[in-house]
Amino acid sequence: QHYYITNNLRMAFDRTLKVYDPLKAGSIDGTDKIPHDKAINRAMNANYLPRNCAKSSRTLFVGRLSCTTDIESLEKCFRKYGRISNCRVVQDPVTLESRRYGFVTFSKIEDTDYAREQTNNVKLDNSVLFVDYENSHNMKGWVPRRLGGGFGGDKKSGQLRFGGRDRPFKAPILLTSDRTITSNYDTKHSSCRNERHQKHRKRSNNRESGDEKRSKHRSRDNHVRTGHNKNSRSEKT
Repeated sequence: QHYYITNNLRMAFDRTLKVYDPLKAGSIDGTDKIPHDKAINRAMNANYLPRNCAKSSRTLFVGRLSCTTDIESLEKCFRKYGRISNCRVVQDPVTLESRRYGFVTFSKIEDTDYAREQTNNVKLDNSVLFVDYENSHNMKGWVPRRLGGGFGGDKKSGQLRFGGRDRPFKAPILLTSDRTITSNYDTKHSSCRNERHQKHRKRSNNRESGDEKRSKHRSRDNHVRTGHNKNSRSEKT
């Protein structure tokens, strides 16, 4: 099946999720109807309830940390953007090694917004940071990565999640169930095909009309020859 999208729909297309949907997040353009991996099924069936946190609107998620980044270095990186009330790096409970992500909470919401814009893609301890809002309290329907949801992911795992700041949706190609051609490219080529068909019809019609003319000329010539032969025979007799 081949479907097309108009430029107007492409312009109005929303590249990020406002309400979390695991099925949409598992699709590169947010149009999948069937989950393509088991983790999406697990996320769709998850009953995730985040902890109550009054500071969630002032908390940033910081991902892609270096293994050597600790709380002090993380706080030092964000301190210049506002007063920090809490900072932590998530560790594995068994090995106590960093899971390479953490959270930074500011005292003011405006400082949170400013830090989000300024620190994304900043390098810390030779690692480029990914910074976004903490989604468990700020996005309705949120399901964390450990339950099959989340955003981003590793290409090797085959469980990429789209619709977030890291990997926004790409404009969909499959939108309608009919085969109506609406894009400029296909409209242009369909008109060219129609012109070629019309030219072919004209040539065939001209060829048919030429054949008719030639057949008329042949019949007339044959009639003249037969008449001439009859006259010559009558003269001889």
